[in-house]
Amino acid sequence: MKEAFIRTDEILQSTEGNDELKKIQERDGQQDPFAGAMMGGESNLIANYTGCTATVVLITKNEIYCANAGDSRTVIGRGGGTMCEALSEDHKPDNEDEKNRIVSAGGFVEENRVNGSLNLSRSMGDFEYKSNTALPFDK
Repeated sequence: MKEAFIRTDEILQSTEGNDELKKIQERDGQQDPFAGAMMGGESNLIANYTGCTATVVLITKNEIYCANAGDSRTVIGRGGGTMCEALSEDHKPDNEDEKNRIVSAGGFVEENRVNGSLNLSRSMGDFEYKSNTALPFDK
């Protein structure tokens, strides 16, 4: 699952991925009124300034695997829906481990936002926050 998330980021950075994002943008319109101003920067890679969260679950005969990026949450219900158990943990900038990771990467947390802007600490896309090339891509 981790490899699938990393591969998604790689696709979003590719020419083909950017072309697909442009098609979506043309079809559905500009969703973020502030993104247009940011897009005038050095790069025309849409995924620099846009991103998404994800949660995936794989259920086998004997095990349940869950992976998430961001603040998408997965729970499982058992016993006729009367009992729920969290399968994922939100990636929020105010979580101590996430805050430490952000600061170690050269960023900061202000008002529970990454660099004072993004309100979650992991996502696919949002490459403006993943610019520290000294760090491994999968951290």
